[in-house]
Amino acid sequence: MKRTPPDILTIDVEEWFHGHNYLEHVPPGSWEIQDRRVEANTERCLELLARHAVTGTFFVLGWTAERHPDIVRRIAAAGHEIACHSMGHPIVFRLTPQEFRDDLKRCREVLAAAGVDHVAGYRAPSFTITPPVHDYLHILREEGFTYDCSLFPVHHPRYGQPASPRHPFLLAPPDEDPCPERDPLLVLPMTTARILGVNVPFAGGGYMRLLPGWAYGMLRRIALRQGQSVVTYLHPWELDDHKPVTTQSKAMRWRSQSGQETVMEKLDGVLAQGSFRTMGDYAAGLRVDGLRSMALPLV
Repeated sequence: MKRTPPDILTIDVEEWFHGHNYLEHVPPGSWEIQDRRVEANTERCLELLARHAVTGTFFVLGWTAERHPDIVRRIAAAGHEIACHSMGHPIVFRLTPQEFRDDLKRCREVLAAAGVDHVAGYRAPSFTITPPVHDYLHILREEGFTYDCSLFPVHHPRYGQPASPRHPFLLAPPDEDPCPERDPLLVLPMTTARILGVNVPFAGGGYMRLLPGWAYGMLRRIALRQGQSVVTYLHPWELDDHKPVTTQSKAMRWRSQSGQETVMEKLDGVLAQGSFRTMGDYAAGLRVDGLRSMALPLV
């Protein structure tokens, strides 16, 4: 009997001002003086998951872990998986290979200082491992990561790559493999529902905030029928009613903040209906089942 793909809840543990929609309006040099809300909002996430007995994967930003190591410890103590979301929330395709590698190492050092000895997974900020830097996936493997979920195969001005694969695959190592003893990197693209030849995003972030609940449910069912596991992603600030005043345009402010008041109810419904696993457990199961192998370039 064919198994129903699982649901996976992922939380990107960062502050509201880390979002790239705010980059020009709240630059990194001003982050230290901003109102920090990640601790309280992460607690709300943990309480909600506990009520539903759901274990998730928390992609923790090193910047956050360095300033709030107790958050990392509370997440781990609750039994959730901790993965890497970079150190400083960069736009990855703007980094050199060495800058990318240094950012990874620094984040893992900070997580280790907070008590996390093993970090298997990575997600790029704003999914910015795009086609020009797909070869950075090899760097992840070289640095000891075993899976990545940074590819979002949709149309989007920042991270769009609609021709990239929709389903998980093993990334074939390069011809001159610097670490032949390691298993191939498992790449887990973000979930889409394919409708009339178009990959439609829905499973988290602004898509969940802006879509009505019935639309999310419909797209989730389509994705499941198409063999997609439903990877929902959210940020702690999306469960908050705080809407900062910035110099953004009205349109960008709407895009960045609208729908926050609906997320808790929507997420409550999502957690009640799915069969959840952590990303790490899902990745381990996929390796056992066997997957196709793909080499760069992916598009």
